[in-house]
Amino acid sequence: MFASLNQIFLSLIPVTFVIVLGWLAGYKKIIDNKHSSSLATYVMNFSFPCGLFLLTAGSKPAQLFNGSFVLAFWLGLMGMYAISFLIYKFLLGRQSHESAQGAFVCSFPDMAFMGIPIFTALLGKEAVLSVAIGNICTSLIMIPVVTWFMNARGAEQESLGKLLWKVVSKPLVFAPVLGILFSLAGFPLPEMLKRSLTLISSATSGVSLFALGLIMSSFTIKFTRLVGINILLKNIVHPALMMGLILLFGLSGTFAKQAFLLTAMPTATMTTMFALKYDTLQMESTSTAILGTILSFLTLTVCMMLVGV
Repeated sequence: MFASLNQIFLSLIPVTFVIVLGWLAGYKKIIDNKHSSSLATYVMNFSFPCGLFLLTAGSKPAQLFNGSFVLAFWLGLMGMYAISFLIYKFLLGRQSHESAQGAFVCSFPDMAFMGIPIFTALLGKEAVLSVAIGNICTSLIMIPVVTWFMNARGAEQESLGKLLWKVVSKPLVFAPVLGILFSLAGFPLPEMLKRSLTLISSATSGVSLFALGLIMSSFTIKFTRLVGINILLKNIVHPALMMGLILLFGLSGTFAKQAFLLTAMPTATMTTMFALKYDTLQMESTSTAILGTILSFLTLTVCMMLVGV
């Protein structure tokens, strides 16, 4: 228990440090917080897609298509998205694009920035592949769905073909697809390409967290009813849903632990990047990301104890 708690602190304290640094930069007017939108564009269009390509292209096809684990994990991610979308749309009476963003916040766990360091320390480097599998789902299904609703807003006159092109042309969507094709072809990544992509993708975590801090400096972090609902759905309901699917699919061992713990991660910083880029639920998304991460000190510890990590 103490080892797990120590690892959580080792992962979350650096995250908090970078966010606070970004907040101070904006609060002290060292950097205009209006530039956070440019940083969000950099993360979403350049550094994170490069990282997704590296993860998928460098994996073996058998690892990427691991039967029941992939199906159960993807159902856990998209099932939570569907549940949250319906709650936003019909119980909270929100518009479709707001429901899409709210569901994104409630179902996209921070797999890359928190999952990788925690999994590497507790379960070994091979466990990081589950992060890649999860990101394939979010990149190929969840992110296109969110992008669709955002682009469809006020675009009633646009053709279906144009809307589809807007979705599939996003680097976050086509980068992992190219990575999968590269993996299926069996080509090894050239060392020069690997080093080049690693150089830019390694900036994703720091830049996105710093941008989140900049966003915070222009908003008052509030614990509202909607923020409370988001945190409840993400930090508690989501891992509970995944546990049900683990039992349904008969998963056990490391795969079960990985799926459960990944969905127990708080909201990904990427959701705040979308809120900023599309000017939708900015305060709610930011507050959920920050307060949910703080609460995850407790909820992650409980989840780790439940699965015996």
